Amino acid sequence: MNIKINDIVFEAFPNLESTRLIFKEFEKSDSQAMFELRSNPKAMLYMDSYPYKTIQDAALNIQQNKIAFQEKTGLNWAIFEKETKQFIGYFGFWRLFRQNCRAEIGYALHPNHWGKGYMDETMKMMLPFAFEQFGLHSIAANVNPKNANSIRLLEKNNFVQEAYFKEDYFFDGRYIDSLIFSLLEPK
Repeated sequence: MNIKINDIVFEAFPNLESTRLIFKEFEKSDSQAMFELRSNPKAMLYMDSYPYKTIQDAALNIQQNKIAFQEKTGLNWAIFEKETKQFIGYFGFWRLFRQNCRAEIGYALHPNHWGKGYMDETMKMMLPFAFEQFGLHSIAANVNPKNANSIRLLEKNNFVQEAYFKEDYFFDGRYIDSLIFSLLEPK
């Protein structure tokens, strides 16, 4: 049972590879691709945050990811397709609660890469990393209840719905509901 976050993961950014994907630290040069993802209406439909308006928005997010890593408060990967070396999305651990060895995950893929099993492959890489290397005891995901694909992905990877919060998040002039999923460290 993990009782302490393993800070060794913050000594050097942990670049990872799966069968078809490369997970590496964001670089400023990823700003254009990140902008294309975070400004895409399909990708942003259930994200419950505003789309990026400029490449500078993406560059700022990338800089914030680097700061989170330096401050040991978050770990965010740019995801690249191994065959084409193309940026396709991101995955990260944030809202790190050290005292509880818990983090929230966030992830997105560009719609051009939906339906290929890439995010499931990402989960199969990142979840063991979270428990075995990072020292997490539990992982949370906050999902818009209308995001059926994300819910299906989480359930396929053994996340359990823990809560349904009614109108708990104010976005774009209205209150919206949230689902909270969680996965515990394997025993």
